[in-house]
Amino acid sequence: MQERLKDWLLKDYKVPKSEGVQFITILILTILTGLLALGEYIVDLKATSMPLIIPLLVVNILLLILAKRGVNTRLIGNLQLAVLYLMFQVSFFMLPGVFHVFIYWMVSIPLLAFIFGNLRTSHIWLVVILATICIDTVYGTQSVGSSYEASIPYLPYAFAGIIFTITLVACFSLLYNLLGRSYSRLRSKNREVVELISQLKAMNGSLEKVVEERTRDIEERNKKLKKYAFMNSHMVRAPLANILGAIQHLEDKTDQITAGELMDIVKVSATSLDDVIKEIGKSLDEQERV
Repeated sequence: MQERLKDWLLKDYKVPKSEGVQFITILILTILTGLLALGEYIVDLKATSMPLIIPLLVVNILLLILAKRGVNTRLIGNLQLAVLYLMFQVSFFMLPGVFHVFIYWMVSIPLLAFIFGNLRTSHIWLVVILATICIDTVYGTQSVGSSYEASIPYLPYAFAGIIFTITLVACFSLLYNLLGRSYSRLRSKNREVVELISQLKAMNGSLEKVVEERTRDIEERNKKLKKYAFMNSHMVRAPLANILGAIQHLEDKTDQITAGELMDIVKVSATSLDDVIKEIGKSLDEQERV
């Protein structure tokens, strides 16, 4: 059970990150920051101030421009999350009475961290956020008291709630898009593997056919080699032995066989030897044509 829990919490499946998704995330964060600035300008959101939101918007726009010009989107995205976290903390220290707002907004940071990093990055941000909540709780208790009263006007909080909802939906949509792209790549790779296996099976079938043909060819050649060996040991050897015997008789002066008889034997044997050699040559020609 402990190993399964450890595997679920710490194992990183190394989901490939799309730079397009990361850039869209940076763009969405910049747009949401702009909406916050617009909301703070139109109605007092009671959770931040223009001196804080304007620098955040400017930094996000600069980061977006850098990402558009080809700077590493993973680096830009993590910088954007760090700036967002600092803005939350500065706003809280300036306005401790908005603790109930930031405690929910900070949830988006670990979710977005997965897009710009990996599962471990998200877990690190989760630990940072949990530690921050504990520290802010202690700070708020000491500076404000164990509790505080909050005035909650409808319009500002409705505007903030809309932005918060859009942010959460955007986070999960981006995660879904990221996983969907990874799944599409996986399916594409799977199709390539299936096609490769089909090609290998086809090649294997062709290879078996070639092996069978080569085997038959080798067996045929072996048969012909045996035939050549037989012709050499019997059909060629017999007339050659006759010729050698006739020569021996010619050299033997005491032999009663006449020269004419020996010449007939040599002639017949030479003719037979010539026929055998011609047959061997004919078989060799047929072998070359095959």
